[in-house]
Amino acid sequence: MHMPATEIFVYYRLRAADASAALAAFQALRAELAAEGHAVEALRVMQRQDSDISLPTWMEIYGPGLADPLALEARVAVVMAPFVQGLRHRELFTAL
Repeated sequence: MHMPATEIFVYYRLRAADASAALAAFQALRAELAAEGHAVEALRVMQRQDSDISLPTWMEIYGPGLADPLALEARVAVVMAPFVQGLRHRELFTAL
């Protein structure tokens, strides 16, 4: 029986002033992961349409196709830690 892939969704806030540096850090790690052979097209980051533009909410999405998404999320967490304001909220979902 095939087990559905687990997808990870991580959301957090960061200062708008840090957004460019945070995105550059995320993209640099994504390029490093691609060079290691990871399917980085399944790793995305998005920004919520917040009313508080000074402290936007970002969401990392670890979609199907990633080998060991929990390990990848841990690596991304280290890179993004300097930018995160408050907690990183991680949720795991599987398709029905």
